[in-house]
Amino acid sequence: MTMTFDRRLLENFDWKFLVLVLLLAAIGILNLRSAAAETGLWKTQAYYLLIGLGAMAVILFFDYRQFEDMALLLYLGCLGLLILVHFFGETVRNSRSWFHFGPIRLQPSELSKIGLILLLARFYHRDKTGRPSTLRELFLPLLVVGLPAAAIALEPDMGTALVVLLLGGTMLLFMGIERRTLILLVGLGLLSIYPSWHYVLKPHQKARILTFLHPESEPLGVGYNLIQSKIAIGSGGALGKGFMRGSQNQLRFLPEQHTDFALSVWAEEWGFFLGVLPVLLLYAVLLAWALAIARSAKDRFGVMLAFGVATLLFWHVLINLAMIVGLFPVIGLPLSLFSYGGSHLLTVMIGVGILLNVRMRRFFF
Repeated sequence: MTMTFDRRLLENFDWKFLVLVLLLAAIGILNLRSAAAETGLWKTQAYYLLIGLGAMAVILFFDYRQFEDMALLLYLGCLGLLILVHFFGETVRNSRSWFHFGPIRLQPSELSKIGLILLLARFYHRDKTGRPSTLRELFLPLLVVGLPAAAIALEPDMGTALVVLLLGGTMLLFMGIERRTLILLVGLGLLSIYPSWHYVLKPHQKARILTFLHPESEPLGVGYNLIQSKIAIGSGGALGKGFMRGSQNQLRFLPEQHTDFALSVWAEEWGFFLGVLPVLLLYAVLLAWALAIARSAKDRFGVMLAFGVATLLFWHVLINLAMIVGLFPVIGLPLSLFSYGGSHLLTVMIGVGILLNVRMRRFFF
């Protein structure tokens, strides 16, 4: 794998997209300054952002097409880490999901999303049929998606496993699935609901789903987080209470205010018009820009890489926003670039590096 850097690449570098990403990350760090001031986690998030920028810079020095030959090895490496974490990982809240190296904690399940995107992009770049996939042709890509999802679910981390399934499933749909095969897969998915509920989901996971349907049934139990999130968002009103003046946040009524409910803190302190609406617009522009990069790519591998990163961002943003307002069960999923989470931030910045790489080399064919 050789580095190829040309001065012309700087002329095609998408500085505006990078500024947009850094603006969202800066807003997230500012919010963490209020949400977790006493812990100093905002400083840790800033350090991870710098590490992510370093990883992004390294990725830019390689032609993204070179990653096609490395895709299988990188995917298997991520899968190996997912296996190792079951034996040597750190257990936090009954989930063995992290490696702990001194001050650094690494979550392999986050990096596995990049490995999955790379291998699926390689698979479909080399697929010359040019038609929707049949069930037999889907066996290998479904296996590629299912292996990391299963390993993550066993940690257990059902939220991240769900994102991996949604990420992989969206990429498969994007490349096309034969209609009768799609109907069959949807039918199998519906039939799996009953056995999954009775034999796969743990009691606390069932409780989250039931509380999502009836949050007031356990106002001091599982439903407490969601109720406090709604109170925080509502109390912010149109213009907010002011930076570090949100009562739900400062009095610590709002749990997980630096991770799952980071945007609830922002809503309480800055309100809908000054805080939430601008952030939503920034995310809308970010996602549209990522899809535009995918559309501008000159080969299928570049299209799939950029689309995969855009899909990853889309599902994290959509599910987190739905979680904090009660439209989706609380499954512990961070808001990309906004919530605290070093491994996820690193993964997102690697994805940003891939997007910028595809964008700046679209003329080099």
